[in-house]
Amino acid sequence: MGVLLAAYQYELVCCFRCPRKGTQVTRIVGITSWDGETTLCACRECVQELLTMHERSMEQMDTRAARSTARTHQSPSRSPP
Repeated sequence: MGVLLAAYQYELVCCFRCPRKGTQVTRIVGITSWDGETTLCACRECVQELLTMHERSMEQMDTRAARSTARTHQSPSRSPP
């Protein structure tokens, strides 16, 4: 994950997620509304936390999908006539 973090371009502004000010942050997303676009930037620590949260979420989705597939492929038990 360190290589991924190093791939971002960082600048000195405020992190949207934590109270750090004047720290190195990178643009992670732009939010567009009728009034224009707002850029959200996060520091390295928050980028790491967000990436970890994303990985956990993807793992949970994979686990749920595997369980669902396993249930779909199970044949229903039938009692003898």
